[in-house]
Amino acid sequence: MSANQPKRAGRLLGVVIALLLLATACGGSSEATNVAASGGEAVELAETDQAGLAARSDKPIVLNFFASWCPSCVAELPDFEEAHQRFADDVDFIGVANRDRPADAIALIEQTGVTYDVLGDPEGELFQSFGALGMPTTVFLSPDGEVVKTFSGVLTTDALETIINEELL
Repeated sequence: MSANQPKRAGRLLGVVIALLLLATACGGSSEATNVAASGGEAVELAETDQAGLAARSDKPIVLNFFASWCPSCVAELPDFEEAHQRFADDVDFIGVANRDRPADAIALIEQTGVTYDVLGDPEGELFQSFGALGMPTTVFLSPDGEVVKTFSGVLTTDALETIINEELL
């Protein structure tokens, strides 16, 4: 067992508990609840629209829409985690599970080792609010919440580094 496995397991357990508690409190199933996993703390997605995302941070944001049912999304998540580790001091990374079941998104987070915040968007409302059409889609936001760049397709660590350095920093 690596040193990071207990930390990941604890974080995932917190996410699962938060999802279940919020689903119960809202009277719905965990599959239909708009929630965000933020270090194990549940947040209503309705409060996390485009303006809400900008209010989360004073840094630029890399917002990645993914889903467990999207092979290209699954393939790029380790690259996003690597870029997140490289730029953690200067850029916030937020994943958004687009039209995905929470259990499937949580399993994918565990499988790929993602450590940045992940929001749930089961109806695709946030995805649509950015005018996104294909999966995966990544939106690059300035610190004041303005869309700097939108990219549809797979991004590697090197491509993310280039875009972050040229567009956000």
